[in-house]
Amino acid sequence: MISVVVPLFNKASHIENTVRSVLAQSYQDFELIVVNDGSTDRGPEIVKAINDPRVIIIEQGNAGVAAARNRGIDAARRALVAFLDADDLWNRDFLATVIRLSVLHPHAGLHATAYQILTRENKLIDPRFKAIPSPSWEGVIPSYFQSAALGDPPVCSSACCVPRRILAEVGGFPEGRRMGEDLDLWGRIALRYPVAFSSYKGAVYCQNAENRACLTFGMQDEHPFIETINNLHRVNDMPVQHLEAVDLYITRLGIENIRQHVLAGNIRRARELSRELKNKWAFPLRQFLWGSSLNGMTRMFWYLRYSFLP
Repeated sequence: MISVVVPLFNKASHIENTVRSVLAQSYQDFELIVVNDGSTDRGPEIVKAINDPRVIIIEQGNAGVAAARNRGIDAARRALVAFLDADDLWNRDFLATVIRLSVLHPHAGLHATAYQILTRENKLIDPRFKAIPSPSWEGVIPSYFQSAALGDPPVCSSACCVPRRILAEVGGFPEGRRMGEDLDLWGRIALRYPVAFSSYKGAVYCQNAENRACLTFGMQDEHPFIETINNLHRVNDMPVQHLEAVDLYITRLGIENIRQHVLAGNIRRARELSRELKNKWAFPLRQFLWGSSLNGMTRMFWYLRYSFLP
């Protein structure tokens, strides 16, 4: 019924717990594909030592997480493909929940559950979802792009599954991007299909792991979904029903790009992006994000460094 794809690069201290969280699922009809993306630590050996015929390991040279996930998708033999990063964990009923969503909402292109975040301070917190009915709700998200614009991402790469036919239709993860490649794929799917969601907390997203790409930010790390939308506008291929919500979401991603560049010290690029961000959502959304998602010290730093850029 479902293939599980785990990209692996230098996560020896986490990968056994991650794999064990899959093997402990209440739903047991799966194959687990671990794609070793050129690891130089003992991670692949740890996986090979796990004695379970459902665990398959694929070797490739280091090409990045998107390429590793795409390699796993190519090898998948089941109708659904779920993704789990090598330092994250699933709760016991994750697979059962996304499979139930796929049965109840067969026209959805993406099936996701809520998740929790294990912070760098080892605190387990709940994301702030917006424009989604309160727990214990389950169904089709009224507007994926509105929810993604106003709150934490409703879809986490370690808490979702996608029908394999949808992945074949829209294409996989954009390769050569260190960050945002997952949000780009979810966005491309949401432009064409509904997104089904369960408030069951199916996964733990571990921010306290080592070797995390999102701990650094460079010029090549801006959100690829902005480029995707610009290309659709260029060829007049934007779905009309999503125009307003997508515009709001793209503004959110643009503000996040600017913030990341400021915090990384890339002030020139922050100035360039700030001049480009001039649609009607820019100011109110910036104010909303300042007030709802940043603590006081970060908000003050962000304000001083960004608001007075010439």
